[in-house]
Amino acid sequence: MTLTETNPEAEAVASGGETRPETEAVAAGDDVRPATLSSAPQWTPPTGLAGILSTGDHQVIGRLYIVFSLLLSVLALTLGMLIGIEQADIDGGFGVFGQANELFQVFGLYRTTLILCGLVPLFLGLATAIVPRQLSALSVAFPRAAAAAFWTWLVGAIAHIAATFSFGGLGSLEAGAARGQSVELTVLSLGMIGVGLLVGTGVIFTTLVTQRPAGMDLLQMPAFSWSMLVATGVWLFSLPVLLANLVVSWVDMRGADSLRFGGGDAPFEMVAWAFDAPQVYAWTIPLLGITAEVFTAAHRSSPKLFEPMAFIVGAFGLLSFGAWAQSFFDSADPLAQDAHVVTNEVVFTAFALAIALVVLAYGGWLAFNAYSAGQRPQITPQFALVMLSGALLTAAVVTGVLRVAEPALGVLREADGDIWRGFFDAMDDLEGSSLVNGMMNFAVLGALLAAVAGLFHWATPLLGRPLNAPLGFLSVLPLAGGAILVGATDGLGGFFDQPARPYAAGNPPYGPGHFDEIDALGFVEALNVIGLIGYIAVLGGLALVALNVARSLGGAPMDEPELGEGA
Repeated sequence: MTLTETNPEAEAVASGGETRPETEAVAAGDDVRPATLSSAPQWTPPTGLAGILSTGDHQVIGRLYIVFSLLLSVLALTLGMLIGIEQADIDGGFGVFGQANELFQVFGLYRTTLILCGLVPLFLGLATAIVPRQLSALSVAFPRAAAAAFWTWLVGAIAHIAATFSFGGLGSLEAGAARGQSVELTVLSLGMIGVGLLVGTGVIFTTLVTQRPAGMDLLQMPAFSWSMLVATGVWLFSLPVLLANLVVSWVDMRGADSLRFGGGDAPFEMVAWAFDAPQVYAWTIPLLGITAEVFTAAHRSSPKLFEPMAFIVGAFGLLSFGAWAQSFFDSADPLAQDAHVVTNEVVFTAFALAIALVVLAYGGWLAFNAYSAGQRPQITPQFALVMLSGALLTAAVVTGVLRVAEPALGVLREADGDIWRGFFDAMDDLEGSSLVNGMMNFAVLGALLAAVAGLFHWATPLLGRPLNAPLGFLSVLPLAGGAILVGATDGLGGFFDQPARPYAAGNPPYGPGHFDEIDALGFVEALNVIGLIGYIAVLGGLALVALNVARSLGGAPMDEPELGEGA
């Protein structure tokens, strides 16, 4: 199967599915059509590049999302690897980046590319291709809007990357230096990415609400469709806020000084909330639906207690909405008596603790289904991937709890500071440490593993033939092992005061440094080397997945199951 193969049933619906009178006459043996009609050439859909550019077929659009999001995920992890090389020698630097601004720009590009150009469109691609099948629908609600969303996102992603590498990026560390055209193009292109994702999200949400067959209510949808309903609902509220932040940054850069809000020099600070807790969990919501479907399929059983699971996924989505937690609006003096620091607020702490309980409840639901199945699971690449992705999500929420442990348990310090002094000394300053990066990497890379599991699970209806199982097992170890190394080394480094933002350490090539504030510098550098190996491993695993997908797309298609099978 190729990218441009279309669904004949969808074409029938697109043409109205009606029989013309002259066709009926011909069937009866009475050809009353004019000669011009009988001799007119029939329209055939374009193929090749023209077919790709003009397609409205949801399966083709889904495949395009998947292919390009995997490629951009590889680019994002390559950027993370470059940052890891620089961090392997904190007090000297390897000269990968010539100045602090370059490191800052790549630091921001890693986040925008990994999440907004990799993970989220990969989930949208799966949903665009699979959700209509699960609903027994022939297409998404607005096929042309889905196509427009994809091309808007892709053009924005390419422009965003090109602008960043053209001395752009989301701002500058130097006051007043962020008004260059490349920075403006970076902000504008990120807005294009946001608009494309917003339209694509709206298409999936509308499909889930309006394209269900008669008799299927929301709680009768498959687990993946339900998780996408929750995810797109949260994204529909989150992405407009992100776009509003970009508009404010644009006005800051282009408007008069009297109009400036204060974020013109570093637009990244305006959008940093999208890559931090709790919002970072919002991008991972489909992980829960994919895990539920793959897990129960491996146990050869149907989901038990679906309603409680649906409630758990909904609670996870509610607690992951993070547009309110914008540190850009913190008080200028965080030590003031009435200072507002969002990460110290009770709500922020409560959300971190509550989402950990929700993940624990989801694990209990999986355990109950495993027990109810009464048989050992069938070990497949997708089953291994969802189990490991669940472990990574659990590690992310545990890391988030550690992040808020000091303010959450501050009452103990007030009660008896002498007893708890050693404990809180270890917890101090975790907020601005690399522990925050570890949390993000655990969550996002775990969700990436779940998306790859979805590719294996729905490979036949999605790509035309199954993915190669031995090659799939071969990709599991580097993907999961590398993700664990990346997240764990960042998390451990935070306990030794490694800053969350590597350019803040002030390596000698970047000016006066603060790396002397890092405890056990040699040990932290060794951790960063291990993290670098993790990035290389994840890249190798993704390369194997891309090879597997290319093999499937290039092979002869198999008979696809009926709508609803394998979905």
